[in-house]
Amino acid sequence: MNTRILIVLALVMAAIAGWFFYKQDSVTPTVNIAPSEVDYEATEIKAVQTNDEGETEYELNADSLTHNPTTNQDEMSGITMDWAPGTEQRYQISAGTAAINQQTGELKLTGGFVLTSKGTTEGATPIKVTGQTLFGNTKKRAVYSNEPVKVEQGDNRFEAASMKADLEAGDYEFGQVAVTFMPAARQDAKLF
Repeated sequence: MNTRILIVLALVMAAIAGWFFYKQDSVTPTVNIAPSEVDYEATEIKAVQTNDEGETEYELNADSLTHNPTTNQDEMSGITMDWAPGTEQRYQISAGTAAINQQTGELKLTGGFVLTSKGTTEGATPIKVTGQTLFGNTKKRAVYSNEPVKVEQGDNRFEAASMKADLEAGDYEFGQVAVTFMPAARQDAKLF
């Protein structure tokens, strides 16, 4: 009789264990693996782009980089770029995020940007342009922004609703400029 009780208890235990395993399998969610939109990614990027003559065109540092094969763009965060689009002009650009298409040269900087000229001409005062979004093309060596920008050059400061720049020539064009002019204090003096 003891053997029968042990067999029945073993069957009851096996049934309970089977029920637990069945419930555990049905509770676990299924894993769906979708294709990734990222081809490759890296951190702490340091890159150098050269022109056709082998001269350095720009040096780029970024916190992280991902390549999106769908858009064929390199998407970066925390970038600083030293750009020499011509022999006379040099620039430093920094931004929160950037997207660059290496084939077309299209560039989009977002999350706030700072563009600072570092001309090689002696005595030239650097120009500093800040804003939220900057578009450009590394092959055409031009940038533009259709959003408000702030411009500083020495003691001069102004704001503009838009900006276009040919970085190779160092030519800037600003739209709807707003300037605050502070004249010198009036001093009354005798003429004779």
